Amino acid sequence: MKRVIRNKFFWLFLVVMFALPVLPHPVRVPEYWVTLLNYIGLYSIVAIGLVLLTGVGGMTSFGQAAFVGVGAYATAYLTTQYGV
Repeated sequence: MKRVIRNKFFWLFLVVMFALPVLPHPVRVPEYWVTLLNYIGLYSIVAIGLVLLTGVGGMTSFGQAAFVGVGAYATAYLTTQYGV
């Protein structure tokens, strides 16, 4: 852990990650890439949750899959019906 904290690239990465949302449009990124990165982030969170449940905890849970499914259907319904 000490080696990571002393790494210059780690600190540069942290500064860039905290500065990007604050700066006024530092880089113009197409909407497609933003959507794609959102999907990648969401699916990775779901995958990490499954790994923690099944690998570390040793239990099978359908609750997480149901939660993700209900969220997906709710998002699709709100998007198609109300344009949210």
